[in-house]
Amino acid sequence: MKKFSCFIIVGAVLSISAPAFAESRAVNISIGSIGGSLDNAALQTIRQVIGFAVGTSTVDKFIVYSPRAGSIPIEGGLSACAEAGFGTSNTTFNAFIQQLRSINPKPGTFYNLELTASCKQK
Repeated sequence: MKKFSCFIIVGAVLSISAPAFAESRAVNISIGSIGGSLDNAALQTIRQVIGFAVGTSTVDKFIVYSPRAGSIPIEGGLSACAEAGFGTSNTTFNAFIQQLRSINPKPGTFYNLELTASCKQK
């Protein structure tokens, strides 16, 4: 009976923690100018990291929210979402997020990463 109780408790804990892992399977990315010039080197690095992640199937879905035709901001930048690939492990996707977090743009450029459950079509 004790083994059965332990099995039920462990199962309940795992079922509760499973959604927590699923919640961080995508990341919203935004970079832009605060008023000065945009750090183009940081923008290019972000694009390269994302491109490599798409190429290696770490990212399965990549949606660009801005710039789009008819809505290109004067100061430039990027607003997008990258979602983990179907077969991508949490470790691999977390490493991708760490790469993005390691980018430090120059003053005058904002850069935000926000974990989300999935990418939404806007």
